[in-house]
Amino acid sequence: MSESPLEASAVRARVRSGSRFLPLVLAALLAWSPVSAASRLDPAEKETLEQTPGVVLVVVTYQITATFQIKDEAQKLELPYTVFGTGFIYRPDGYVITNGHVVADANMKDAQAQAALQESIRQAVLIERLVPAFEKATQRDLSGHEDELARAINLHMSYSVPVLKVYLANKSGFNGEIKAYSDPVTKGGKDVSIVKIDGNNLPTVRLGDSNKVHIQEAMRVIGYPGAASPLGLSLIGMESLFVPTVTNGHVSAVKMDFKGQPVIQSDAAITHGNSGGPAFNAAGEVIGIATFGPEVAGLNFFVPINTAIEFVNQVGAKPEQGLFDSLWKEALDTYDAGKCETSKKKLDDVLRIMPNEPDATRLFAAAEACAVDEGPVGRMTENAGYVMWGLGGLLVLLLAAALLMMRGKQAAPAPAMAGGAPKVEFQPQPALPPAADRSFGTIQVTGGSLAGRRFPVTKAGLLLGRDGAKCQVVFTEDVVSGEHAWIVPLDNGVVVIDRGSSNGTFINSVESPRVSKVGLQNGDRVFLGKKGSVVVTYFAS
Repeated sequence: MSESPLEASAVRARVRSGSRFLPLVLAALLAWSPVSAASRLDPAEKETLEQTPGVVLVVVTYQITATFQIKDEAQKLELPYTVFGTGFIYRPDGYVITNGHVVADANMKDAQAQAALQESIRQAVLIERLVPAFEKATQRDLSGHEDELARAINLHMSYSVPVLKVYLANKSGFNGEIKAYSDPVTKGGKDVSIVKIDGNNLPTVRLGDSNKVHIQEAMRVIGYPGAASPLGLSLIGMESLFVPTVTNGHVSAVKMDFKGQPVIQSDAAITHGNSGGPAFNAAGEVIGIATFGPEVAGLNFFVPINTAIEFVNQVGAKPEQGLFDSLWKEALDTYDAGKCETSKKKLDDVLRIMPNEPDATRLFAAAEACAVDEGPVGRMTENAGYVMWGLGGLLVLLLAAALLMMRGKQAAPAPAMAGGAPKVEFQPQPALPPAADRSFGTIQVTGGSLAGRRFPVTKAGLLLGRDGAKCQVVFTEDVVSGEHAWIVPLDNGVVVIDRGSSNGTFINSVESPRVSKVGLQNGDRVFLGKKGSVVVTYFAS
């Protein structure tokens, strides 16, 4: 049966209408699907942000008391004597690499070095403090006669035991213990020291291989140069001491010092306070340690990291990365990709482990502003890109199939029907039931002041400790730290993370090694402290 001109015209009109509709559908699909946003971080900035948390400020402090007489008037002067330097954490349980000369003043095992140090402090106090005071009081010029002045004013000095402290970027301070030490280069040593601090889940840096260093290779140096006198004559604000400085340069040469030990020469700028700080290669690995320079621009030297690894092996603490590093990288990746709402959650995880970390705090505020700008649809779809593209693709395929069916009507005329063209009805699909909230299990206190209490593990986790302002499960026992442990859904399971507690966290037995982070299985018991008096049991359902 032949098709009438009127029927053929109608079919062609439907095909043309469908063809005009297809570009509109595609345009809507592109507008609806999330488009990859431009990077929010400069690549060099992102690399630096990854590395900075593991770089630490190293401080050695003395208290000096000087008694003396000027014009028969007895006087007393109390001064802090502070040496600033830099270091970097290479294990999340608190192992730090720095220069030997940065912590030399705290090396109490060397009596000769301590005597030399005290004499240098004595000379500094005379020259910087007492000579000006004496000249002002007597109107006499004593330049070059410091020893004469010491006798004239009956100078006596005493020194406190030096305190070695290591500070993170969030200003958290830890007492340091020297585990390995080598004298400065000027004394024939390798100028490396390993310092241990008592911490868990600390940020780290990655160590490279300095044997692979090549000339003109790019270097990034991070450290805490302080324009300040050791006697407290600060030329910058105290807040700025916790702001790291980043300088860039290249490997100028690999040379030998006067003992035949290799040193890396670079044009990267360093100064007092940079000592002990890391120099990174383009892969983000430490290849050298800032050590000394002759105060000539573009002529600075770095101890090769392989020299430091000799001391790492000596103390038996091999390099590792930890939970902070993986969470921090995920947070930076999601923020850089423009996934603002997701990055807020990632950054919140980072700040739970390292509260007040300045870069994480700053990016969290930026992510909040970004999440407002992207709107509710953007927040909903930022992690559903593949799903939405799949749905959009299915829509296009259905439309194409419909168009092909309409084209087929040119060869097969539609049956005549009373009342006009057939009416096509689409049956609505039944709505899917809403997904139930995932359960992360519960914990039950089976020992301690809260024995018998049960707490559901939320998506944000549960903090266990004595600090009622921060913890959801609050104990009164002294064995429990302020923020002792965090039980939180992570890595497709539930983990317990020690929050740097004093008495440790143990799984199933206090005789087992203390943990920093470990996955929990149904029925696992978590001991807060070595005494075993405070216990919680995890139930997966």
